[in-house]
Amino acid sequence: MRKKQITLQAKLKQIVLAINFIACPIAFAYDPLDCLNDISKIDPKIIVGLAVKLCSGAYSPEPVKCYEKIGIIDDGMIRGIAIDLCAGSMDANQTTDCYVKAGKEKLNRGLAATLCGVKKIEK
Repeated sequence: MRKKQITLQAKLKQIVLAINFIACPIAFAYDPLDCLNDISKIDPKIIVGLAVKLCSGAYSPEPVKCYEKIGIIDDGMIRGIAIDLCAGSMDANQTTDCYVKAGKEKLNRGLAATLCGVKKIEK
């Protein structure tokens, strides 16, 4: 009986491992085109060039979540600054929380976006 129980446990572990192996690529299938589709639903009037800037290299929905959240937090922010803040974000909550803290320290929107956004490569 003990041997059957060990064998059953081993088989269950194999099944769980196989399911994880199959499901993982599906979970990480988000890409920049998904980002463009998502941002067009959130902000249908966004200029294509700005949407591309936000979604460039976005392999998670975090930049879009950040953009949506910052629009609620600071409804006076212009799109360009919101995109500077959110493009490349790996954690929307962390990015927007930093922005709020920077505002409390009296940084203007542009400086807060520079401080809390992902560092962009200078051309």
